[in-house]
Amino acid sequence: MTYYLRHYFDPFFNHTKLSPAAASGGRVDHHCLGYVQNVIAGQVLAEFVPTPENTESLDPQFIFDSPVLPAGPNTMVNPENSHQLLAEKNGYVFYHEDLISVKKLLNIHGDVNYSTGNVIYVNDLCVHGTVRTGFELLARNILAKGTVEGATIRALAAFTAEKGIKGAKSCVIDAGSNIRAGFCENSELHAGNDIYIEGSSLHTDMSLNGTLVVKERLQGGKVYANNMVYVGEQLGGGINTPTSIIMGYPPALMRKLGSIEEKISAVDEKIKQLLKISAKSDLHRSENRAKLEFEEKRMGSLRREQRRIMNLMKKNANSELCRVIVPGTIRPGVEISIGGHYTKINDYLENVAVSLRDGELRFNSPAIIKK
Repeated sequence: MTYYLRHYFDPFFNHTKLSPAAASGGRVDHHCLGYVQNVIAGQVLAEFVPTPENTESLDPQFIFDSPVLPAGPNTMVNPENSHQLLAEKNGYVFYHEDLISVKKLLNIHGDVNYSTGNVIYVNDLCVHGTVRTGFELLARNILAKGTVEGATIRALAAFTAEKGIKGAKSCVIDAGSNIRAGFCENSELHAGNDIYIEGSSLHTDMSLNGTLVVKERLQGGKVYANNMVYVGEQLGGGINTPTSIIMGYPPALMRKLGSIEEKISAVDEKIKQLLKISAKSDLHRSENRAKLEFEEKRMGSLRREQRRIMNLMKKNANSELCRVIVPGTIRPGVEISIGGHYTKINDYLENVAVSLRDGELRFNSPAIIKK
């Protein structure tokens, strides 16, 4: 009796020879190439079955006289079925030296571009080159050794960009824990815990539940933080470079409130325009009545959502623990809000810490008191 080794992955998979996936309308998606064969712990990778009578469609190299599974690293024989080989860890599966193996760390030895497509991976990922504009990464921990351009990156745990992030507004980084970068520019960062920028942050929007550290300049953009913001050299870039720090509430709620308020502003403008047109004559009023009623209902709905979010923010306030610490310079034009208490900096400030005490924003110098 002989046995055939049935695979539940492609044993001949080659990540250097990929084809784009078919899309609707006869098109192909050059961003979807299937760069890696993901497997999760406990998944069946291969199993021995009795060789069928008709073997014409079978690869003879997978027909064996005895059912000895080619178990490599991070695989295991199923304790309930000795003919099945399972993945022991999350990772990607491949043949190495005639053994089925699972590797936990995925290395991309080059750029993420049209040769790789988007990469979705179930464990840790390291990109040795540049993450190019328009591509997406999803993995657990992600390390980018080159520059990140206008990409979309979701790290379930931590994300690191060693050289930095030089995106457009289309560059979005979302990490479940921490983000570290050499620098960041024209991007959007969201972190479940902390963000650490070795150089400068320029025109970047950030939200985080922990501490933000920018060792050099933080210039332009909006920061939603819930603990401490530290800027070593310079906060703000002048009157013509809007720079805002908003603290004291859960960042996700603050972002959502900001989005709702933008929609309220847009709907309010539509209502004003419709009222202006309707005032011209009875005919105009009749023609625009339905549109006006729709926008007024929409405004009511947005106002209710605004109140709901504001109530949630009040319940989850954290104002007393918030600090903005700048041992360097705060430039005019910077806006700081802690727990709803707001100030706009109108003059140069040196070596100060901003905090909320007894319902007032306090400015203390030096920024860091050495004990």
